Amino acid sequence: MAVNGRTTDANGDAILISLQEPYLNVVEVLGYTDETKGEASGLYYNKQFRWGTDGVTYSDYIDLTNANLEALLLNPNKPFWVQYRYEQVGDGKLEFESIALELVTDGGVICRIPQVECGSEGCVGVPNLVVDCCGDTWNPYDLSRASSMYNQLSAITSNMFGFCVDYFKTKADQRSKDVILKEYSLFDVIKEGEVKILIPDNELPTREIQFNPMMMDFPVQFEIHIVKSAFEAIFGLGAKPEMRDYLYFKDYMNRMYEVDAIAQADDFLYSGSYWRVSLVPYQKRTAVGYENTSDGIQAEANTDALISNVEDKFRVERENEFRDVRKDNQYKTIGTLGNDYVRRSLNKKLIIKEENVYNEWTIISKYHYRLASMGTTNEAIKYQYEKGWSSEEDRAFTFWIRPQYNKPIGANILILSIANNNNKVQFNTGGLPKFGNSINIGDWVEIRGTKSYNGIGKVIEIIGESIVIDEQFIDDVTTTGSPSFNKEATNNFMVYENSLLPPTQYVSFTYTPNWFIMKINEVYYKWKIGQSFAKDEWYAIVINLNATARQLGLFVYNTVETSGAINPNLTSSLNLIFNQTQTATPQTVIDDQSWKLFGCETDLTNIRIWKKPIEEELQSLILSQYVVKDTHLTLLLDNASPELMLQDVTDAR
Repeated sequence: MAVNGRTTDANGDAILISLQEPYLNVVEVLGYTDETKGEASGLYYNKQFRWGTDGVTYSDYIDLTNANLEALLLNPNKPFWVQYRYEQVGDGKLEFESIALELVTDGGVICRIPQVECGSEGCVGVPNLVVDCCGDTWNPYDLSRASSMYNQLSAITSNMFGFCVDYFKTKADQRSKDVILKEYSLFDVIKEGEVKILIPDNELPTREIQFNPMMMDFPVQFEIHIVKSAFEAIFGLGAKPEMRDYLYFKDYMNRMYEVDAIAQADDFLYSGSYWRVSLVPYQKRTAVGYENTSDGIQAEANTDALISNVEDKFRVERENEFRDVRKDNQYKTIGTLGNDYVRRSLNKKLIIKEENVYNEWTIISKYHYRLASMGTTNEAIKYQYEKGWSSEEDRAFTFWIRPQYNKPIGANILILSIANNNNKVQFNTGGLPKFGNSINIGDWVEIRGTKSYNGIGKVIEIIGESIVIDEQFIDDVTTTGSPSFNKEATNNFMVYENSLLPPTQYVSFTYTPNWFIMKINEVYYKWKIGQSFAKDEWYAIVINLNATARQLGLFVYNTVETSGAINPNLTSSLNLIFNQTQTATPQTVIDDQSWKLFGCETDLTNIRIWKKPIEEELQSLILSQYVVKDTHLTLLLDNASPELMLQDVTDAR
């Protein structure tokens, strides 16, 4: 396989396309157009995309279709980032040329925006240009037009080569006027805006420490130029820089300066196209306040954020690094329950098995919970973590599971009729299995031969020889002469519930030999697994909950080789055997409830709840981590470590 720029020539080759800058004020995407070379019936690109609002966290990849683009729910107040993946199907030469989106802005304007276009110089984002043309040629004796052209050139130069700064505009408080000294003692910050400035000869101020004869740090003064038209466009016609104004260099320098002096430039024909502004390092002054307006309040908040001290500036990063080094939520699971950072209670009947689980050369786990040692539905573990999430928050859940069921699939049972039982579906049968194959409340059954209920359903009631499943009644129509269902071994291994009797389950994770089910509040999300979960084989599970993209994605992996293989290859990659993303309406899951593990026919380890979805490219790496690197991104982390049973020693001397 080979990828050369925008050209591919083998099955499985992929081109990844990203944007350097997001699109703003986008309300809706109407569709897309693209251009490729070489596509035919047996040779084409499988096109997918993902999107986000911060350029860091993205949705899962989904098919690039107009329908999927139109279904996006966008907030015009947030940036719109898009990434594309073009993966070749078939052998032969294909070439990607361009892609364009048709967008609707918050002003109701429909734009066809070419996001990526490829030429001889490679693939680039295409800006939208507006050219204002003049009618007649330049007359050198028309001084007004010469001056106007000079002003335009100044504006163009500033726009092309200027530094972007956050400028804070002040005005004198008229109540503080001193007519004797001819000055004002108080100033108010009235507005903040982004302005482009020019630095003569691009000579940035020196970083060397300067001293005066008193051995005190001496302010380094330097000059900048601000084009009048650029300044007036932000702060109004006739506005100009003034003393006590201050600005923040967010690019390159990351420093704050204040205006010390202002002069009008002696430029071409005294046109005064720009201001010469002298700057000194910023000092917070009590004489400078903030106007009691929305602009003033916002300017105060932004200023406080910029001039925070070093400890405040790096507080979050420092705390995250401390957590990553200490790994409290990982290593504090080895003490007694009084010192167990993760588990609130641990059932003494639960067996914690010591067994190294390998993916080729990588040790994935050293211990796992044998949940089959507990009776089904019996509580095995209650965690310290007791939080849900809001409808605007993202989450990810990862597990390693190994089925231990002896009877994965039950007998086939014919459905004689379908009835309405309090708006739930009731299946009437000629007889339910008994003893070892009996069906119980909480079991899941796979259904076929009906019009509206094919798939898998949860048994919530048993009435004689009939079962009631947790599905809304729609109709009693069958599509075959022999509709039927069969029980699948049910492993409901993790729940989030309250302490009522019976408890209300807000979140649950369940798998059967052929299905994976996640419940969020009253909604079941079900995935039909193409490759059945086989007994005694380890599988890795990733569930991404993306509130922004309204997606819930399931990824299932297994190991490359059998655990404990001799002379394995040096890799941590896993085999992706299933992935599917569903549309999910964001829901709030209430706080202050209990995350628990329950007895079922499975081995379980590496239970983790993450703050953010895990991108597909990183999943193999993260699933292979026995010691989690970025623990600050985890909310719950359990490696199934056993308790450390040490004798209590009092006054040891």
